[in-house]
Amino acid sequence: MKYNINWNGSDGVFAVPDLAADCLKLSSGKAVKLLLYILKNKGSEETLAEMGKAVGITEEDAEDAISYWQQVGVILDENAASHKTTLPTAAVPKAPSPVKQFEDMSAPRTREKSSKMISPSEISERLESSEDIRFLFSAAETTLGKVLTYTEQRTIIWIHDYYGTAPDMLLMIMDFAVSQNKASIGFIEKIASQWHENGIVTHEQAEREILRMQNYYSLAGQVSARLELNRTLTPTEQKFIKEWSAKGINIELILYAYEKTVDNIGKVKFSYMNTILNDWHGKGIFMPTDVKKYEASSLEASAAVSPKKQSLPKKDEHSYNLELLVEHALNTVPKIK
Repeated sequence: MKYNINWNGSDGVFAVPDLAADCLKLSSGKAVKLLLYILKNKGSEETLAEMGKAVGITEEDAEDAISYWQQVGVILDENAASHKTTLPTAAVPKAPSPVKQFEDMSAPRTREKSSKMISPSEISERLESSEDIRFLFSAAETTLGKVLTYTEQRTIIWIHDYYGTAPDMLLMIMDFAVSQNKASIGFIEKIASQWHENGIVTHEQAEREILRMQNYYSLAGQVSARLELNRTLTPTEQKFIKEWSAKGINIELILYAYEKTVDNIGKVKFSYMNTILNDWHGKGIFMPTDVKKYEASSLEASAAVSPKKQSLPKKDEHSYNLELLVEHALNTVPKIK
């Protein structure tokens, strides 16, 4: 079927480099939007945030798009270090970098930022040569509910190659991230890194870890909401909550410890709450009602072992009989030797 362009109402045209058209296969719709905007407005200077707003994408998406077009050579990366991006006055692309051969998985790898800089041509090569990567990209898009960006594609390949994370394990991480409304590639990479460091490689280990993380994030959310913190938890606070979650301490007991803390010191202090909760946990106390029962029984036991106070004589009362003493003195005759 033949499609014709409607030129009516157009003030002019702008050129699109052949190289850009050749790289459409791996480009996202957002990347194409930004490129067309740049080509249409060549010569002007705008921030990535401004360009993104103009085409209806976020600044983060704009950064990802710029990175993609720089990698394929459509946009020169003279201003890559700055958010202030000069729109090119001429579409003179540099030749794409030659395709690099990927290292064997058994070869040692250096953990560097540059190891993530996989070019679009390398990604295309991996898609053609690796069934795992094809499956991973397809399943990831289904799980995340969107087309993968260039940054997401290269990070997923990096996680798979560097950490040796199997596709099914990586998809479990993605599914967990979606369930927590944290489906960013940065969060996914963070979890993958933790699993790698903790030696989580089997489904059983992964399921236990996911359950642990679900409990923690649920408890952290409840703590923030019920204590009305209205801010991000600090690393120290997160550490305490992870410990409470691991011990099975519930939100009701935490709230009771919070009340005790405020009553005693007049403010919220997680370290003080932690001391109280650890004391209760050590005594096998898991509910506020148990705390109250324990405190009541402690008071009763204390009262039972306390010595009874002896009654003291009232004022002007004596512990002896004065009349008997006088009588004894009058009837007693001292002996003279």
